[in-house]
Amino acid sequence: MMQIDVSIISHLLSPICVFLILSSHQFIISLIGQLPPIRFVYTYNINQTDGDKKFQEYATVQNIFNDKQLLIGKLIKDIKLFSKQISTPMTFFNDSDEAIKEKSLKYLSKESQYFMYMNLFIETLLHSPQSENDKNDFINVCQEDCHDNDSYLKRIDKFEREYDTSTAINWYTQDTFLYRLLNKALRCQDFDRIYKSRYIIKEIYKQLKNLYENQSSELKNIQTVYRGQLMTNNEFKTLQQTEGGLVSINFFYSTTSEKSTALCFILGANEEETVPVLFEININRTTSTTTPFAKIENLSCMNDENEILFSMDCILRVDLVEKYVENNEIYLVKLTLINQYEELNGLKKLKDHMKMKIANHNHDLSALGYIMYSMGYYQKAIHYSELRSKDLTPNDPLNSDLYNNIAVTNHCQGNYDKALHYFEKALNLRIKSCGEDDPRIPKLYNNIALLYCDTSNYSDALNYYEKALNIRLTSVPSNDSNIATTFNNIGLLHHRNGKYSDALSYHEMALNIRLKSLPENHPVIAQIYNKTAGVYESQGTYTEALIFYEKALKILLQSLPGCHPHIATLYNNIGTIYKNKHGNYSEALNYYQKALDIRLKSLPENHPDTATIYNNVGLIHDKQGHYFEALNYFEKALNVLNRTLPENHQSIHMTIRSIARVYRSQENYTEALNYYEKALKILLKSSPENHADIAELYNSIATVYLGQQSYNQALNYFEKALSILIKSSPLSHAHIARLYSNVGTIHHENSNYSEALYHFEQALTLLKYSPENHPEMATIYNNIGSVYNKKGNYVEALNYYENALSILLKSLCEDHPDIGDIYYNIAEVYEGQNDYPQALNYFEKSLNILLKSFPGSHAHVVMLYSNIGLVHEKKCDYCEALNYFEKALSILLISLPDNYGEIATTILNIARVYKSRENYTEALNYYEKALSIQLKSLSENDPDIIKTYWNIGNLYCYLGNRGKALEEWQKALDIALKSFSSDHRWVIALQQKLASVEYCGN
Repeated sequence: MMQIDVSIISHLLSPICVFLILSSHQFIISLIGQLPPIRFVYTYNINQTDGDKKFQEYATVQNIFNDKQLLIGKLIKDIKLFSKQISTPMTFFNDSDEAIKEKSLKYLSKESQYFMYMNLFIETLLHSPQSENDKNDFINVCQEDCHDNDSYLKRIDKFEREYDTSTAINWYTQDTFLYRLLNKALRCQDFDRIYKSRYIIKEIYKQLKNLYENQSSELKNIQTVYRGQLMTNNEFKTLQQTEGGLVSINFFYSTTSEKSTALCFILGANEEETVPVLFEININRTTSTTTPFAKIENLSCMNDENEILFSMDCILRVDLVEKYVENNEIYLVKLTLINQYEELNGLKKLKDHMKMKIANHNHDLSALGYIMYSMGYYQKAIHYSELRSKDLTPNDPLNSDLYNNIAVTNHCQGNYDKALHYFEKALNLRIKSCGEDDPRIPKLYNNIALLYCDTSNYSDALNYYEKALNIRLTSVPSNDSNIATTFNNIGLLHHRNGKYSDALSYHEMALNIRLKSLPENHPVIAQIYNKTAGVYESQGTYTEALIFYEKALKILLQSLPGCHPHIATLYNNIGTIYKNKHGNYSEALNYYQKALDIRLKSLPENHPDTATIYNNVGLIHDKQGHYFEALNYFEKALNVLNRTLPENHQSIHMTIRSIARVYRSQENYTEALNYYEKALKILLKSSPENHADIAELYNSIATVYLGQQSYNQALNYFEKALSILIKSSPLSHAHIARLYSNVGTIHHENSNYSEALYHFEQALTLLKYSPENHPEMATIYNNIGSVYNKKGNYVEALNYYENALSILLKSLCEDHPDIGDIYYNIAEVYEGQNDYPQALNYFEKSLNILLKSFPGSHAHVVMLYSNIGLVHEKKCDYCEALNYFEKALSILLISLPDNYGEIATTILNIARVYKSRENYTEALNYYEKALSIQLKSLSENDPDIIKTYWNIGNLYCYLGNRGKALEEWQKALDIALKSFSSDHRWVIALQQKLASVEYCGN
């Protein structure tokens, strides 16, 4: 024998399994335990039988041969056994249904929905008629996969020439191309390969079912069967956690009636990687089962194993996982074969309904397309519809249904132009072949309308909805499910147009019809709940919205695979509720991330729904003051939308508005106006001039001018917006109330308090028609409170602030940032009343909320630290004042280094405290720091610089340095004379100081 390089073996990758043949085992015995790739060792020694006692410790002691043919026979058998071990790994589906790898055992407690759809897929294949084309598909896919394996290609040729129906199981049990390729397709849940392998799947199933029926009396005598298998450590841990639960097998499952035979399959275990498991399966207690199984020793190529083969998707309960008594290195897993799983998990009604829908399809390919669409596997759904269409002539009426299916799926993928193209092909073909009275035409009208609605073409959408509804109302009963579809979609259209009560009415009519005809856990019911929740969300009734979103999510988690795009939609919507109702941004981000994970796996990367989530994540970062991150996500969203949607689409202008809002938050008003004008340009091209969205955009532009203190411009845009909404919306519309409030804010900023109060009260009058405790009403109360606070009417201010707080505490969670804002305003009232303990109480309440919602570096947090410091300063509690001012300064210097104004103000606050404590040296140090910043960031004649020179001069005077004091006062006077008239109070005061050398100002 050749000398073996041990270092090569030790560096082999762990998945590689070495079958080692030696002329003598002596030199390697001590190394076997250190070389994990070695699974089997054979000794071939023609001179003697090796009886070394140390060698007896290894499980492969029986592999000592002095007969070459016996060695080869044993080697071939072990390779076949080990091949079966590694070709059927027991792994599990996880919660998120990640990209499916090789999985033979499904954990039904988590993957019931996926099991149901996979089962429907297989059932559809099994019951489709067999054809020569089926066999050709299978042979072709085998030849493609084995193109570089001459041995397999020869076997494939033999199969094509000699295969007979009676040999299906025999071919399957051979360790060759058929067993490996078929099991790989089934384990990986590769739908395309499973479909192309449908010929042999049906052949094996048919033969197994015949055997099951013929052996019925004999099978009753079999109580227990066994299977030996190596499992990875992670797989086995999952199996242990499944104890008491259910699992399902994906493939044709081989067992034996002989325990000793099963034990042979778990040789060669590596304790660092695999666990040897003996499965003991009880089949005696099963009175009936829909899963065929049979004894196949007379058909199997390995007829000495007493093999019993089970069909795919047999369901097993995990009764017990424990150490095997006879060998504690092996685990014993006791399973029981059960039946009728759908009755246990509540999916039976849904599965029966799905079966009925599948039966309505005229061909297995269109049925498979329907199943793929239901699972959210849109590209596969299109593939099967296109395959079916290729078998038809272009003018075949059946193509109309297929074109419609392709269109609907493209719509779901965000391919709107392609969807409209196929809808029009379907409609034209249907009218041409069946006439305009065909009952299937309203379905096409409805689908086209929904597409127009999603592309913001509401007038055409309404036109097609009305066409569909008029035909259906005259041709089908009023409770027909198709009418429910139209009702639901008209409700969506009313929602988009801001007609919320009409929207809710239509959604309710749709729901009432659907609940009479569908299982309560059908995904269509969830869609209605989702749309109803969306209306409540737009009305600001977040509690109701969350109830309906959670109802919808509960249904979808029960009825769809975990990676379905509809589930992502619900996660996204619930995240938005956490953002708006609770102000819980971390939880909102958590839901958005769940949605994004699903969307990126299940939809094309450029799908508009993915852009929606990017946009929502950006809004969270904007709220938290993470402006760079916000812009990053908005730009991601815009890139996706620009590639997939027409330039005038609503989603594009909304994303541009989001970018503008960030710049507004940063007080970069020039860029904010630039983006708002881009959004306005899009809207003016795509919408009528009195559209509500244009009014909203005018409102946003007005807020920018308000930030710039350009009150006339702001008022102009607010009034433009108000004029549009009064013409286009019911007077109870919350948007109109918001605009009255904004106009009131303009007058408030201009100190025109009577006009401000008039507009705020107009807004309140309108909001009386909105749902009770509408958050917008709290905003108006807050604004009125602010007017009274400015007027010094603290009693009235406090009354309105408390009204606002009462509403928000009912409609939002107690830690919402908006509630923190009200606490802040109440604190200011108490501060104005010199009630410092109450002021501190409410400032601290506000701070506690903000620290939960925003990062500690947020500008609002800095402002609160400063205000709390100011109250402590007024209480002469200088130590605490200094503490809070220094907290504010520390954040500013680290997180907002460019905010020179805030930094200078905070440094001046610290300087003032040191001055009050008569620590003039430290005070002077901080005033000079502040002056340095002011000279860089303010105009040279800014009054704030005058004040700082004044204070620095005073401090030098206190320190006895009168010359330096005069110098600083002179600098202040020079600036004052450039900025003010000679009789200005600053000029007079400084001249007086300079007139007396002995004078030390205070």
